Amino acid sequence: MSFSKEERALLMGAPGLGPAVIDRLEQVGVDSVQRLVDMGAEAAVSAVCRQLGTLSWANRLRALQRFCSAAEQARRASPARSAAAASPHRI
Repeated sequence: MSFSKEERALLMGAPGLGPAVIDRLEQVGVDSVQRLVDMGAEAAVSAVCRQLGTLSWANRLRALQRFCSAAEQARRASPARSAAAASPHRI
């Protein structure tokens, strides 16, 4: 699976995140913002680094941490939206 168009646009709008980052996340099974937030930026970066066999991708950690933090704050601010995002169809 892959990020929805809307989630892809959100990720692309974040500083330091682009199509290559999104592709790498999808390759390790991170296919939604909810899954990324639940997994955490550190675990997502570790998974990509393991897959690549190098730590060079670790430079994306701060950008992913900022994004996850903002996504979590938005989720807390909007309980109805959170319930929809946590739907089993989204995970």
